[in-house]
Amino acid sequence: MKKENLIFDIGMHTGRDTEFYLKKGFNVIAVEANPQLVEKGKLKFKSEIEKGQLIIIDQAISDTIGTIDFFVFEGKDDWGTIYPEWNRSMDLNVKTIKVETITLENLLEKNGTPYYMKIDIEGADILCLKSLLKTYERPTYISIELLTPNNLAKKVDSLDILCHLKVLGYNKFLVSDQSMNKFIKIPKPSLEGRYADYCFDGSSSGLFGKELKGPWFSLDKIASEYLNYFYQRKNIKNKKLNFLMEKTKRIFYKKRFHSNGWFDVHAKIE
Repeated sequence: MKKENLIFDIGMHTGRDTEFYLKKGFNVIAVEANPQLVEKGKLKFKSEIEKGQLIIIDQAISDTIGTIDFFVFEGKDDWGTIYPEWNRSMDLNVKTIKVETITLENLLEKNGTPYYMKIDIEGADILCLKSLLKTYERPTYISIELLTPNNLAKKVDSLDILCHLKVLGYNKFLVSDQSMNKFIKIPKPSLEGRYADYCFDGSSSGLFGKELKGPWFSLDKIASEYLNYFYQRKNIKNKKLNFLMEKTKRIFYKKRFHSNGWFDVHAKIE
């Protein structure tokens, strides 16, 4: 059963997104596998948890229920993942811990289908989409990290993510450049929930649903732009020429893609 006032925050991290959703009056199911972040979240949102507005699930999303190795990177707690190669070739110390797992399918069975689902779990995002294939009801809106090829995410193919979303019934797509979040002005009056005076940063996913700004496109359009930008770029040694080409493409594609970004793709069912 779909719950119009419910949001799933898959990958709570420090709770910046969860906080925004709560301020807008939504009930939230937040999933976070890092025990230290879970404890901080329980203290930060003690009141909302006691009121029943927030439930924090201290497990990792996986395709099976049990326990799994979870990798925590020193100085980058937002990179916690079930995939050890997620350090993206940076020289970081990695700590391995054991955590319990849950499938998204099981989470939906226990809590219902949310209106909106944010997914950002460092390489394991597509496991959520594969779980949704086993369900009959889907969130109206969904967002998921759309990785660029320079992320060195060997287990993730962004085109695979887009295709899964299409198969799930999503037919409109919007790419959000997360590096621009600090410039976002929240609509007033609100178009989702109640108005919340909030400032986004590099740890926030930003607006969602009806409040998103920018055009929505078909899968063909988004996939074509992704391929044209990232797979037709030449490895040019002339730095000045490379910079000019980069700038030109950013203007041409209206800043939907650039080489050093964190992008989310938002999808909706119309």
